[in-house]
Amino acid sequence: MQIPSVTITDFFGKRNSIILGNTLLIIYMLILLYFPGAISVIIANLFFALGYDIKTIAESNLLYDSVATRGGEGLYSKLDARGGSLYYILDGVASLTAGYLFVVNNYLPMYICLGFIIISTILSFKFKEVYEVKIKNKYNKKFLNTLKDYRKDLKTSFKFILKSRRMKAFILFQIVLYSTIEIINTYNSDLLISIGIKEEQFSMIIAILTLIAGISLTLKRPIERKFKNRTLSFISLPYIGACVIIGIISSLWKTNAIIPIILVMLVIQKICASLWYILESKYIKNFTTEENRNKITFTYEFIGSIVASIFSILGGILLDLVSVQHAFVIVGLSSLASMVLVLDYMRTRFGLKPEEYKKEDIEF
Repeated sequence: MQIPSVTITDFFGKRNSIILGNTLLIIYMLILLYFPGAISVIIANLFFALGYDIKTIAESNLLYDSVATRGGEGLYSKLDARGGSLYYILDGVASLTAGYLFVVNNYLPMYICLGFIIISTILSFKFKEVYEVKIKNKYNKKFLNTLKDYRKDLKTSFKFILKSRRMKAFILFQIVLYSTIEIINTYNSDLLISIGIKEEQFSMIIAILTLIAGISLTLKRPIERKFKNRTLSFISLPYIGACVIIGIISSLWKTNAIIPIILVMLVIQKICASLWYILESKYIKNFTTEENRNKITFTYEFIGSIVASIFSILGGILLDLVSVQHAFVIVGLSSLASMVLVLDYMRTRFGLKPEEYKKEDIEF
């Protein structure tokens, strides 16, 4: 869904795309509420996938465009961190609340979600395009022609990434960390069951972890000031190290005494992952301008998603062959070795001073 989503965002503009994305999410909720059935769920999920992608791309880029004229990327990073922190906190509260509301009425959480989406849609009509004149002049043509042109632009984006040393370095980092996060996310349920935690307690644990992640995002700026160009090392190595520790401890000891240690490791992972998602958005947008932001962002996410999906499948196959504890150790050690190599590769290609970059590293 990413290719049509990016094309739609470029063609209609960010404000209109946010409205369209919210509208598709409303349709998604209405189908689930009033047209139950397997086929309906599949159709609803198609609306959700397209609407969510359009909304996410447009919202993030509209925010970046808006603050670029009022304080630059530093302000964007600050606002994005605050928004991310609030999101995780509300997500944690919502997870706890939804569990209670579901007991009262199975459809009540969905009706509440629908209400919030409608409010979001109404608010999105108040947004204004930052580069509205440019968009009108550039895309005064048929949508299908725009789609064809966009395919050509994407080839240009791939060529730029292959030539830019810092983009290649950053994408390699993303592939290793994001793939590890996706694999571990699929392992967590099996891990919790293996250490004796009941399934009905999962939602509470996830909600608490999410709340902690939201609170931890308030530390993003102090962490960046402290570690500077070593920030990515600071969030990646503890995450991967926690994987190895979880696997070793849960393999060697089968008592309830390890549960607190496992939960602490999961907290560390949740904090590192939430920091990564915020920092990732900031870094990738620093590589772009208004003209190429959608193209570069899409290409970056497309590569990461495809590779992460492949590794997630391999991670699932691994889980069929070994226990979840051994899977944690294998994935952790493999990711650790890969990350050490990537960080060494990045050392001379990423986080440099402006004058240290080559022309092909920064010019699209």
